[in-house]
Amino acid sequence: MIDLSKLSPEEKAAIREEILAEERADKDQQKKEKETYEQIKDIQVRATFKELQKVSDLLTVNKEKVFDDFKTILRMKKELYHLSDEKMAVQQSHTFTTHDGSMSIIIGHNIIDRWNETVSVGIGKINEWLTKLAKDDESAKLVGFIRDLMKPNKEGALKANRVLDLSKKAAEIGDKELIIAVDLIRDAYRPERTSTFIKAKYKDDDGRDQFLALSMSAV
Repeated sequence: MIDLSKLSPEEKAAIREEILAEERADKDQQKKEKETYEQIKDIQVRATFKELQKVSDLLTVNKEKVFDDFKTILRMKKELYHLSDEKMAVQQSHTFTTHDGSMSIIIGHNIIDRWNETVSVGIGKINEWLTKLAKDDESAKLVGFIRDLMKPNKEGALKANRVLDLSKKAAEIGDKELIIAVDLIRDAYRPERTSTFIKAKYKDDDGRDQFLALSMSAV
C-alpha cells in the first residue's frame, strides 16, 4: 500500500499519469473490441440474410406453384357443389384431403371485410323494416335475430358471413322490402385480401393431426 503523503509531487504526478495511461489503454481496448464486434456482426447478418433470402424466394416460388396447381381443383369444386362467386370469395380457406384421410392441403387467403358507402343505406332500410314488425314475442325474436346478424366486428364493419345468413333469412321470410335492403348491403361488399396461406396436415403414427413446419417459427 503506497502512502501518498510520503510521495513527492513528481512521484504523485508520475503515478497519476500511469493511472491515466491505463484508463486510456482500457478505453482503447474496449473501442477495438466494439469495432471487432460490429464487424463480425455485420458480416454474419449479411451472410445469414442472403441464406434466408434464398429460403424466402424458394418458399415464394413453391407457394405460387401450389396455388397454381390447385386452380383446376378449385374450379371443379365450385362447379360440382354449385358454389357462387360470392361464396367462393367469402370462403377464406379450402381443405383438400386424400381418400384415406392421411394427408390434407389447406390453401386460403386472409380477408378484411370492406363495404362501400351504400352499405349504410341498406342498414337504414333494414332498421326501418324492423320498426314495422308487430310487437309480439315471435316478432321480437326475429328482430333480435336480425340485429345479431347486423352486429359489426371490433373494427366496426359488418361480418360478411353474417350478411349471407341474413340474405338466407330474408329469402325465407319472403318480404320484398327486406330482400331489397339486404341486396343493397350485399352489393356494397368489397372484400380485401391481405395475404395467402398454405398448410399441410398429416396423421402421425398415433393417428393425431400434425402440421408440416412451413415457417421458421414452426420448426
